[in-house]
Amino acid sequence: MLEFAILGFLLNRDMTGYDIKQMMVMRTSNFIDASFGSIYPMLKRLEKVGLITFAEIVEGNRFKKMYTITPKGREHFIEWLQTPCTFSPFNLEFLAKLFFYKHLKKNDAILNIELFRGTVQDAMEKLSEIERTTCDGMDPFEYASLQFGRTYYEMVLNWHEKLIDDLKRNSLE
Repeated sequence: MLEFAILGFLLNRDMTGYDIKQMMVMRTSNFIDASFGSIYPMLKRLEKVGLITFAEIVEGNRFKKMYTITPKGREHFIEWLQTPCTFSPFNLEFLAKLFFYKHLKKNDAILNIELFRGTVQDAMEKLSEIERTTCDGMDPFEYASLQFGRTYYEMVLNWHEKLIDDLKRNSLE
């Protein structure tokens, strides 16, 4: 997925690795995000197979690599984009752990669920900030992706809140 996110960003404009990371933070963090430690090796791989090129530029006494998508990269990206999506079940760690929480003490399970819910709440707040600060510059598809993230996070928050309430009301021990 990272490969195609990078190619999609470069389809819009030439970017540095730093620019790509910032675009992920501001536009796609609710469904794809990557560290610099993942982005730069992927850029190197994409360049090696001829999907992107780079030019070294000097900006403020610093050398930077400005990446550009090649015609081969554009074709590869559009081919991927035109392929219909398939649905697959979630592969989410929190559900895998939740499934086995019966092996924990009830209070420990509830604490873990509350902590996880807190991380989802933090992510929701980041999306709200992105929406407040950048939604005017988004096209309808970018905005729809942001709205999906907000709706999904709201569902996860509400679901966990109900689960916590149910667990506190019902004794499992």
